[in-house]
Amino acid sequence: MQKGKIKKIAYLSLFFAILISVIGGFSFPRNVAEAKSSVTKWQRMLEQTGIPSSYWEKCLPKVSRSEYNRVKKLAAAGAATVQPATEASGSLGPEISVGLWYNSKDDIFKIDANRAYNIKDKNGNVISQVAADSTTRVKYDDNGKLKVSSSIADTLVDDNVTFDAADGDNSSIIFDVYHDVNYDGYDHFRGKIEVNYYHGDDVYNGNSSSVTQIWIINKLPLEQYVWGMGETTGTGDPDHVRVMATIFRTYGDWYIENATKYKPMGFKIRSDSGSQIYVGSDREKTYPKVKEAAEDTRGKIVKYKGEVALTPYCSYTDGKTRNYPGKDYPYLKSVKDHKEGKQKGLKPGENGNHMWGLSAHGALGYAEDGKSWDWILKYYYTKVDIVSLY
Repeated sequence: MQKGKIKKIAYLSLFFAILISVIGGFSFPRNVAEAKSSVTKWQRMLEQTGIPSSYWEKCLPKVSRSEYNRVKKLAAAGAATVQPATEASGSLGPEISVGLWYNSKDDIFKIDANRAYNIKDKNGNVISQVAADSTTRVKYDDNGKLKVSSSIADTLVDDNVTFDAADGDNSSIIFDVYHDVNYDGYDHFRGKIEVNYYHGDDVYNGNSSSVTQIWIINKLPLEQYVWGMGETTGTGDPDHVRVMATIFRTYGDWYIENATKYKPMGFKIRSDSGSQIYVGSDREKTYPKVKEAAEDTRGKIVKYKGEVALTPYCSYTDGKTRNYPGKDYPYLKSVKDHKEGKQKGLKPGENGNHMWGLSAHGALGYAEDGKSWDWILKYYYTKVDIVSLY
């Protein structure tokens, strides 16, 4: 009797196997959400990076490390046709305006780009369209006006001139901006470039004396701003670099929403340590891990009770962070620091270590211990949420 049952099962199995081979198999619509029980960290990283699921659905139920690397390469190669990362799509976040540096009235800016670009007046009218690798010179002329020359016939404009991509894709164009004053070799920037004349109080240097400054301003999507982060080389533990990328993005978004100090000069945030260090697209080549960390945490920011948080950090503490005085930043509470962040005898404020918020070396210690980037942020910033801005 048992042998008969076994034979029957075998025949049925053979029948279904033949049937499936003839009709091409059973077809069930795949829903990515159905694979939650098999979600790997590599799949989560693909999701956080914003790569469309169409690139990796065929890797399910489990995305492996090798598949993750392959999918990232495929997405990078096909991004322009499948899901273009453009300002129009909103996929790179809101625009941030960054004051790079200023010249005196006697200095000359020289600007070119890797692709054709527009030269526009302050009202957005196109003065001229210029071929790639053609250098345009901008210099102060007189009476608050700027003179544009070299790539075009000498042209006087009012107090502002803008350079952007002729084809409208400002996420891919890279401007080379150089001038007569050395600027540490960082002179390539994505997005738009503005030259802006400013006359007024010396807000940048923190005094009320009257100055005239000719500013170079970089306007670009927030996500690409993070790619140019100069606060870390990205050579440490990947989760530590993700922490720094998220802090950098959060701080930038806070300035977009709240900052007014530099409005008369035409920008929101400085590119130096007075705000946070931003060095442009050269960073993508020199320290590629920074961009990778930005892609891993793409669009993520720190919020407290629904509002974007101001996320200060220091290099070291004396063993614990400090409560921020007052009630303005209730998420800046004192916590015990990791041993890697501790410097015995260090006093609050010494060497710039105010000890509020995150301890950079302490965060590195936790990352090396295996803590995730979001755990580290929630440890140093009390009762915050990590949310997607875009």
